[in-house]
Amino acid sequence: MSSLHLASGSEKPADVEGQARLYSMKYCPFSHRVRLVLALKNIPHDIVNINLQNKPDWYLQVHPEGKVPVYIDADGTMMTDSVAIANYLDQKYPEPPLYNNEIKSRDLELLDHYSKVIGTFSNCIHDKDKRQFEEILAEVMDNLQEFEEELNTRKTPFFGGSNPGMLDMLMWPWFERAKALTLLYKRCTSLDKERFPKLMEWVAEMKDLPFVVKNRCSYEEFAKVIEASRAGNIDYDNI
Repeated sequence: MSSLHLASGSEKPADVEGQARLYSMKYCPFSHRVRLVLALKNIPHDIVNINLQNKPDWYLQVHPEGKVPVYIDADGTMMTDSVAIANYLDQKYPEPPLYNNEIKSRDLELLDHYSKVIGTFSNCIHDKDKRQFEEILAEVMDNLQEFEEELNTRKTPFFGGSNPGMLDMLMWPWFERAKALTLLYKRCTSLDKERFPKLMEWVAEMKDLPFVVKNRCSYEEFAKVIEASRAGNIDYDNI
């Protein structure tokens, strides 16, 4: 990270001429997606972290809704959706490529299906899903079954092939945070090794990649962030 989380009363950091900027929050999985792409492609940029519970007034001029991520390119091009930002970066900086044209349509289909997992995760961390943990877990596992089968069909370590592609990058932040739910719900569980052997191998491959390690967000820290957020006393810089 290049800065503490700036809050109300702070001044907007001066732009760096000729350099892109990502407005982020260290623990946000959507911002994490963009950081992974920026790191993999070695794209020059700086990061300004925003305190989402006490947003600076100046940031609402950058993004009226006060959300992250926001990516502002060196030429002033501004984007706010994590998938759109990732695709934009892949087009502008084509090496290494994150799509294989032969399977791109299937990747996009899988990404759409993955939104179900993201939605369930979001409802859980924001305490909007009142079902029993076991019921939630069963639903998530059923939604992940398609991804297990896809890896088995492709017979590659990553969805992108021998190297991670766009689908790998966009899925990863939620896998990295998944065990936070076991802390929040005080339940012990993990992926079924017999049911999800390929996904288990994929996780093992992904977590040790240098650009993933560089941008790691531990599930323990993430759980603390969620608990503090629920209590209304979060300090993003001292988790």
